[in-house]
Amino acid sequence: MTLLTPEILAEKILERLRAKPGQLYDPARLGKSLKVTRDQVVSSIALLRSWGYIIKANHKREYRFIAAPDSLIATEISHRLKTKFIGKRILAYQAVQSTNTIASQLAAARAPEGTLVTAEHQTRGRGRLGRNWYSPEKVGLYASVILYPKIHPTAAPGISLMTAVALADTIASYDDIEVKIKWPNDVLVSGLKVAGILTELSAELDMVEYVVVGLGVNINQTREDFPASLKAIATSVRIGTKEKIRRVEFLQRFLVNFEKEYLTFKKSGMKETRRKILKYSYLFNKEIRLKLGRKTFSGIVIDIDETGRLVLDTKDGIMAFNAGEVTTH
Repeated sequence: MTLLTPEILAEKILERLRAKPGQLYDPARLGKSLKVTRDQVVSSIALLRSWGYIIKANHKREYRFIAAPDSLIATEISHRLKTKFIGKRILAYQAVQSTNTIASQLAAARAPEGTLVTAEHQTRGRGRLGRNWYSPEKVGLYASVILYPKIHPTAAPGISLMTAVALADTIASYDDIEVKIKWPNDVLVSGLKVAGILTELSAELDMVEYVVVGLGVNINQTREDFPASLKAIATSVRIGTKEKIRRVEFLQRFLVNFEKEYLTFKKSGMKETRRKILKYSYLFNKEIRLKLGRKTFSGIVIDIDETGRLVLDTKDGIMAFNAGEVTTH
């Protein structure tokens, strides 16, 4: 008999079962075709059920596939994922402190480009400026992707912006809702925050060694799910579309969009990304305050330049910023 890990065998059996939903499979015959025992097949079915798959058995103990879970597990994410390299290696966890922490460790060890780390729950999810990211279980999307873009560190802000474009395109694909990007790393629906991006990198003086792109997306939260401190500023895709969203499908759509934007960014820099950013921009033509360290600057947003900097028309002239905390007047 072939030696397979329980997880790999379960994935092979799942592939057979879901190829013809509703068809009955005898475990002995299925085991023979896979060169394993009947008992191994039965154990694999039990394992698949523990992952959330609905697999029914009749009185003859023949099995048929009924439905897949909406869980961020590797077997579901990879099923019919139409990307070339993003998400081709997946590490899926039930709970972690932060997907970015794990992805950074993997990137330092030179894991393949496009490696995806996901979690159902983060105990110490991180946002920009050291803030925590609210990460409740089984309603959000928490993921990190490893990239090796071979760019100068000054071009790195473009990675966050092209990720924001991919997220905005993904959300907009569900319904005709108002999706905006708030520079540098927030995605808004109806003026409320639905997603945040945290880009972390390792770089030499003139070359980026690796980039880890982390994202947290509020997918299926209802208004009641948010703590009091977030009710006035946060929303979810479900609230915006007025329908429950299948998270695995959302992630797959995002990964396809993300790969497309990343390949475009590698080929032509911010040129195409900038055009889309301006289309989605929440701040364009608005008067804002930008806090950078102990200084605060006020002005009207007139552009995002080809390095991803926010361009302000201030009382002291035109100024460009590659970082800062923005508030609108």
